[in-house]
Amino acid sequence: MKSTFLRVFLVVLLSNIVVVSIGLGIVQFVQKQNQVSADLLGDIGVQLVAGYEKFGLAALKSEAEKAEKRLSGNIYLYQENGRPLLKPLPRNFRESDASGAGTGSALGKAAREAGRPAADFLHSQFIQVIGANNVQYLLIFRPNPELDSLAPGLVIALSLLGLLVSSGVLTYLLLGPLLKLQRVARLFGQGDMSVRVEDKLARRSDAVGKLAQEFNEMAVRIDTLLSSKERLMRDVSHELRTPLARMEVALTIAEDKFAVESQKSYLHRIRTELHELDELIGQVLTLSRLEAAALSKEVVPLQEWLDEIVADVSFESQLKGISVSKSGTQPKTLLGDPLQLRHAIENVLRNACFYAGEGGVIEVVTQERGGNALIYIRDNGPGVAEEKLEKIFHAFYRSSEAREANSGGFGVGLTISKRIIHAHKGCIEAKNRPEGGLEVCFKVPLA
Repeated sequence: MKSTFLRVFLVVLLSNIVVVSIGLGIVQFVQKQNQVSADLLGDIGVQLVAGYEKFGLAALKSEAEKAEKRLSGNIYLYQENGRPLLKPLPRNFRESDASGAGTGSALGKAAREAGRPAADFLHSQFIQVIGANNVQYLLIFRPNPELDSLAPGLVIALSLLGLLVSSGVLTYLLLGPLLKLQRVARLFGQGDMSVRVEDKLARRSDAVGKLAQEFNEMAVRIDTLLSSKERLMRDVSHELRTPLARMEVALTIAEDKFAVESQKSYLHRIRTELHELDELIGQVLTLSRLEAAALSKEVVPLQEWLDEIVADVSFESQLKGISVSKSGTQPKTLLGDPLQLRHAIENVLRNACFYAGEGGVIEVVTQERGGNALIYIRDNGPGVAEEKLEKIFHAFYRSSEAREANSGGFGVGLTISKRIIHAHKGCIEAKNRPEGGLEVCFKVPLA
């Protein structure tokens, strides 16, 4: 993720530099367009001075107005004594000693004595004109201030526009498809085998589109393999129950007619193993049915329904001195399959009672948060190693070898609970409690 962010950041930064550079180039181009060649200004200055010396001030002003319209700027003309022949320079000009007249020249001296501010050298041009009898004049040309004042705003506007547009577009083009792929991959990894990347993204001809196509093809293959596996498990489980039933009948006949006293303990052991095998097959069939998410949803009064489950489990565990309590009043109702959800809750509750042991304390807490019903089941048992918290929901996995011998289970109960909750578009998580024991949280969306 850090590498992706760095690449996107560099691309956005480079694009912004390009955009700002283009903006500055446009500003420079506009400013250069407003610059008048020195030769042209010199010719205009000679014409203005000649007209002034020959025809007077009125002719000078008339010719200066024509020249200003043609050049799109303002013309200022000063005599060598510093007296303006046309309009004077604006008062906001800063005094400068580099206006084209040296510090030792009569014109520069007259300008300083008169307190005349000099022109802005970034936007003004200075031409020295020699009139009759070697009289010196200073012509100052400054482009229209409206164009000059536009330049800083134009740079800022182009910079901000480039930042917003390039960042938004590039982030969407580069990270948008990847985030969609990440979201789909996460859902697929959480067990939603039907999720696929949208066709619009998969039809792209670039590397992202090819990745989307590969993901969809992979998802189809995995879904097919898992479906085949589940179908095989279901078919095999069905087929196994037939010989088991025949073995049960044969065992009953053997016990009634042919068994001697010394054989009865062995026959009883065989019957017990047959029952465990039949229970395991039943749990495998339950897993197979949950893959299809065949739920019969209805409105469930959650608190009363949960009270019944807690009462049943508490009754079963009373001989071990295990205390099972319930707290919480929200939410009131839940939309789901009450039978399947009961299996999910009972599996976790019985698992908690088993590992809590003699005198264990089990707490069932309900809450409502963010449109979800939260059901916490907490015990004070030994907990589970951190690296095994996720694995306890895998089929046929047991968290502790020391507990396996007397557990009486097959490592399927928590898997069934997880499948049931996922079929309700919810999730189930387990974590160790700081004070000791395990906490399992059911999160089921409310209707």
